[in-house]
Amino acid sequence: MTYRELIDQLAESSGKSKAQTKELLEDAISVLSNQLARGNGVSIPDLGTFGCKVKEVQKVYSPHYKKYMLVPPKRVVEFSPSSVLKDELKFVGKEDE
Repeated sequence: MTYRELIDQLAESSGKSKAQTKELLEDAISVLSNQLARGNGVSIPDLGTFGCKVKEVQKVYSPHYKKYMLVPPKRVVEFSPSSVLKDELKFVGKEDE
């Protein structure tokens, strides 16, 4: 699904215009991004929890330079699906049989 298709479906199901829906979706993404940038988690019922995790310094081998290098620590986003979403994903495809 593309961003445009998402906006179309949300606009259709909510009865709002595509412009209003796009603005609301952009605001929601902005709030989610800002919370994750601050290191806070965001929990959405029936979907899951978005959180931040710090990856420590890693020692990796570079074939280009033929030596080991250190990758600096960084924060990454992780997602834990809710049990409702896990249950929905379990049975996808079994209805077609």
